[in-house]
Amino acid sequence: MRDYFRRISYFSTLAWPIAIALVIAFLAVTHPHWPRAWCIAAFLAALIVLPGVLLALKLGSTPIVKEKVVFLWGRAPGIIAVRRENGEEDRFYHREIFVHFVEGKIKEGDLLSLHLLDKDIVGWEKL
Repeated sequence: MRDYFRRISYFSTLAWPIAIALVIAFLAVTHPHWPRAWCIAAFLAALIVLPGVLLALKLGSTPIVKEKVVFLWGRAPGIIAVRRENGEEDRFYHREIFVHFVEGKIKEGDLLSLHLLDKDIVGWEKL
């Protein structure tokens, strides 16, 4: 289950609830003898509650990875380059680290610890 939610896209966490809400609306129209209050409640739950649940499951199943990297350079508008421990170079967008580079608080060759969620930096610290 964790692998499934790790692999689905953020678009899917919104597309599936919309499709389910459309099916509920279609069934409510084609079955007029069903109570309208139940159909409206199910429709709203599919549009409001289900996307939140799916998004929470996606974010909860995606691990935050801590990586030690060497800062290489920064370029406007907030693009930074780092070298991972295996020698691979990678680029990220992170405005705060770039501002610290411009102000001189971070220099080329400094060690950073990045907290990565998928391909995004969600936290960092200078070592």
